[in-house]
Amino acid sequence: MSNVTSIVGAQWGDEGKGRIVDYLAVNSDLVIRFQGGDNAGHTVINDKGKFALHIIPSGIFNPETMNIVGAGTVVNFETMAEELESITAKGVEVNNLFVDVRAHLIMPYHRALDGAQEGAKSSKMQIGTTKRGIGPAYSDKATRSGIRAADLLDFDRLRNRIEMALPQKNRELAYFGLPEYTVDELMELCAKWKDRFGHMIIDSLPIVRQAYEENRKILLEGQLGVMRDLDWGIYPYTTSSSPTSGGAAIGSGLGPRRIDEVIGVTKVYSTSVGGGPFMTELTDETAEKLRAIGGEYGATTGRPRRCGWFDAVAADYSCWINGFTALALTKLDVLDTFEKIKVCTAYRVNGEVITYLPETAQQEIAEPIYEEFDGWMAPTTEARKWEDLPPKAQAYCKRLGELVGCPIKYISVGPERDQIIIL
Repeated sequence: MSNVTSIVGAQWGDEGKGRIVDYLAVNSDLVIRFQGGDNAGHTVINDKGKFALHIIPSGIFNPETMNIVGAGTVVNFETMAEELESITAKGVEVNNLFVDVRAHLIMPYHRALDGAQEGAKSSKMQIGTTKRGIGPAYSDKATRSGIRAADLLDFDRLRNRIEMALPQKNRELAYFGLPEYTVDELMELCAKWKDRFGHMIIDSLPIVRQAYEENRKILLEGQLGVMRDLDWGIYPYTTSSSPTSGGAAIGSGLGPRRIDEVIGVTKVYSTSVGGGPFMTELTDETAEKLRAIGGEYGATTGRPRRCGWFDAVAADYSCWINGFTALALTKLDVLDTFEKIKVCTAYRVNGEVITYLPETAQQEIAEPIYEEFDGWMAPTTEARKWEDLPPKAQAYCKRLGELVGCPIKYISVGPERDQIIIL
């Protein structure tokens, strides 16, 4: 592994990033979660059990790894407390978790407003937000009215910040007919957070810089995927931050040139949770089969994921935006019983065939053009090296690498930590 490796979702999110991070974290000194909040989950299965992580980095299970919730994140300490309880309940000791002082906090009014704003939209225009306050928290960050983790360590400053922000928030809450908040009740909540998490709030930059200069292994972990990126994704059906490799540099405090390896994680088919265009979406029994075998339900929401064939046009776009140095293919085993498998290699838009990803409005009318493959109709879950895979599975993986324009480094054939092939 390179000294600094960024793990990035190459699709719409839910690609299996947590599984890859968990595998690589065993040999990492630092894991930094660089953006997002608790609106997306990473499912990790290891010898401790099965865990759905939402804000805690996936390196938490290695006691030798320092886990940092970075400056680019928005943190709900209520969710973090619940996650810590679920982890420690299974015998995992957690003394290796820290939050950067610059991380923004998700306040109760953020969650209330998120749900109200989404509910006020027509069903056609709903983004598919998880209503966890992520967008409103990032909005406050952009308008410089947010509350940061550092503010918990200075209660005079914290009170001033809350007094400045709350009148506008209460007007917005009143507009939707929601209960308003007082400064004192928010200060009381923050005091509880400080008691629980105050010792974890640190300035991570000197630590990250020292680790880099000492050539220690650093792993950067994001959530969601490039198709949900605020700038390059299917706007407005996006998250409110950047889950790209560029976002990794910003949210972790490591300049772009310090990132040695960018691993794009992608399923060998496609899934999406939330609104917006999804060109290869299937609504027939094939979709039901993918969902059933793949367990395609959101780790955070439990919502059934939309399922479809692999979209190589979108993956090629993701590779360019992120500058992938390698691919990690996940869930190859899900396709073991499919007689025919398709891959989207182009779109038809208003009668024209295109091989690039257009803007959102054009995606909404794009029709996928497929290349078809014979399935291998044999189990792959026991494969541990490339030669163990059926020839047709090898051919399929090779073709995905060709279409995306990136070498394959990892192939996952199951959820367990050892069910992975390294090329």
